[in-house]
Amino acid sequence: MRKEPEHPFYLPIWYGGTPEERRANAANTYVRAEGMTVTLADGTSFEDWSGQAFVNNIGLGRADIAKALADQVLRMSWLTPAEFADIRLALTRDLLAVLPRHLRVPFYGLGGSDSNEAAIRAARKVTKRSKVLTFQGAYHGDTMTIENVSGMGLTAYADPRPWAVHAPAPYAFWQNLGDWDRAYEETLDAFARTLKKHGPKEFACVIVEPVNMTMGAVPLSRDLSRGIRELCDRHGIKLVADEVITAFGRTGAWFGSETVGLRPDAMVFAKGFTGGYAPLGAVVFEREWGERLRTTGFPHGLTFGAHPLGCTAARETLRILRTEGLVERAKRMGALLRARFEGLREARPDDVRDVRGAGLFLAMELLPRGRGRKGGLHAAWPRVEAVWTGLRRQGVRITTNNDGSSLMVCPPFTVTEDQVERLVSRLDACLAAL
Repeated sequence: MRKEPEHPFYLPIWYGGTPEERRANAANTYVRAEGMTVTLADGTSFEDWSGQAFVNNIGLGRADIAKALADQVLRMSWLTPAEFADIRLALTRDLLAVLPRHLRVPFYGLGGSDSNEAAIRAARKVTKRSKVLTFQGAYHGDTMTIENVSGMGLTAYADPRPWAVHAPAPYAFWQNLGDWDRAYEETLDAFARTLKKHGPKEFACVIVEPVNMTMGAVPLSRDLSRGIRELCDRHGIKLVADEVITAFGRTGAWFGSETVGLRPDAMVFAKGFTGGYAPLGAVVFEREWGERLRTTGFPHGLTFGAHPLGCTAARETLRILRTEGLVERAKRMGALLRARFEGLREARPDDVRDVRGAGLFLAMELLPRGRGRKGGLHAAWPRVEAVWTGLRRQGVRITTNNDGSSLMVCPPFTVTEDQVERLVSRLDACLAAL
């Protein structure tokens, strides 16, 4: 009897690893997720401090959201996004209750990538311009268009778009200067020079994250936020805040823009918008911009955008954040975790270079042994990898920034003080083992 070849099951997103690690087995297949604990098919469980790609803000496996989704399925499981629906109107009312007062007109999509593209299309439509400015090293999504807008370089099979322009980010100046104040000053100067070089009147919009993810929880300073706003006002450029990670409490405020003093013309949402319970993205425009789009029409979007189940999950997430006081809790627990990280930095000045971030979105940059980069990774990567591995052996899963200099945590807002102290204790032991 002929033996059937082993089935590869499906093709997940893989950023690295060996060919064997790209095949499903009991040691890498997840079977359960509850709160902030994930369990593999072989019985191994991890306390997940990565937020599962920065999505888990209210805890996984909640029965109240499951019931709301089931009720919505029975009442209206799907409706074309071209139609008004009561669940979409209800979500809009709930969203406007927590948004800054100048942001009034939402356009619902499917996730962060298409919502960022919607913001770009809308900016092009109203400004009659084409160029988009973002930071080098930033990530804004993963379509062929948004890959260009992200400042992380293009894949070999990309479609280069010359209208996507990038300016140096604060993290790059920090690595060279070791002084955040000077780094922010240099960033604003470079931002202004980039606009001037490419013609400021050619730019439709600027897209920035209030707290950057890829470089390791790097927030904008208030002076930099104000400077970018002034440049956009001077040249008639729309300012878009990519709040895919930072919105809905992650930084200890409802929106990351509030935390860093940024006043955008539009915000883009996804990830924690629904707590991960269903796909949904959105871009919310300031009143005048949104009304112009409403008047002239905005024929853009995806079949499953504004999905009723996504809208239901978002409504329930907003309800939970309000009724359980989780935004305030994220601020309080973030301050506790930050203080513990700072304590480790003071106790281990030969190991920890920097602690940064906002709310429950924090990073700890390690000092390297030696200098230079290897394979694009920071010189601190061997030490960061050692700590990451040590924590995983102890049942704790964290993540790292893209160049490997920093450990990152992004837990749900339901994290407890005991869990914080346990993480810090194990992290201290791993640093000692270096």
